[in-house]
Amino acid sequence: MGAFKTFWQALRDLHDELFLFAGVSVLWWLGILLVVPGPPVTAGLYSLACRTAHEQRVEFGFFWQEIRQRFGKSWQLAAVNLFALVVVLVNFLFYWNLQNFLRYAVVVWAYLFLLWLGVQLYLFPLLFEMEEPRLRWLLRNAVLLPLIRPGYTLLLLLLLLAATALGLVLPFLLLIVWPALVALVGARATAAMVEEVAARRAPSSGPES
Repeated sequence: MGAFKTFWQALRDLHDELFLFAGVSVLWWLGILLVVPGPPVTAGLYSLACRTAHEQRVEFGFFWQEIRQRFGKSWQLAAVNLFALVVVLVNFLFYWNLQNFLRYAVVVWAYLFLLWLGVQLYLFPLLFEMEEPRLRWLLRNAVLLPLIRPGYTLLLLLLLLAATALGLVLPFLLLIVWPALVALVGARATAAMVEEVAARRAPSSGPES
């Protein structure tokens, strides 16, 4: 599946459930501002996005249910994710400020930052795609998927960057649709990638759970 098709499907999903996703997007921003409910609210948002990607019924009840059920797991994901980001950024700045040949190692850390961005597309959706989302296997699969289709992942990131730029120009879009659009793109991309991996490995299953 092409990146443009995935992005278009996410836009269509957003249009079809605009009222629901607008409300959840506002709640997501509130959760992020309050910090503690941030990861669980993110899990709730992605649960709706993943149900939508699989053409399943969505409603606010599922959102609240996943917030309660995924509180601990979502915080584990968020903590590891934040730790990885800090490691990458600290090393990038360290090598950038060197004045010798070791400074060229900054290219490696720039690449790892790009990989970290790619992982964001698949990280939370895999929480709902895997039958048993054990943290180690979930993180492994989240890293493998952008490596399997780097061009696809990069193009989706560029499309989301354009959507983010539009949201900065029109802040109300950033408030009511941007979080949902990011989640829907990630959900659609993850579902497509899991299906592709499963087809490649047939008759075995997709990413390990």
